[in-house]
Amino acid sequence: MYDSFPMAQVIFAVVVVAVIYLAWRAGEIFCVSVRNGRALVIRGRVPPPLLRAIREIIHSQPEITRATIRAVRGEHGARLTARGAIDEGRVQRLRNAFGLYPVAKLRAAPPITRPTLGQVLGIAWLAWMLDRGRGFGRDI
Repeated sequence: MYDSFPMAQVIFAVVVVAVIYLAWRAGEIFCVSVRNGRALVIRGRVPPPLLRAIREIIHSQPEITRATIRAVRGEHGARLTARGAIDEGRVQRLRNAFGLYPVAKLRAAPPITRPTLGQVLGIAWLAWMLDRGRGFGRDI
């Protein structure tokens, strides 16, 4: 009557995709999304002084319209990567601010308070859509 083989394939595919997604994110310490000069923590933990420094750097003129800032574990500590409409001078300033924090301090940072569904799932567009319009320093 019912062929369970296609359903087993679907379940297997979902499990494989979930494992790949989790493995890809395993080394990530945090992810901050930037939209129109505002920063929103999407995943992970960011020490409040570092988040303030990130906001100060991205908010300086000219304002960054769209970027993603990620911190990942590396062989010799953590490293910061930035992608999007952000110039190399600001990326270097971000790396300089980030370099003041060892991995242990990054891991010990407080979690996001009252995260949106987008932040829980780690999906930037959903996190921005559901952002509660919090003030400029209230993301964590």
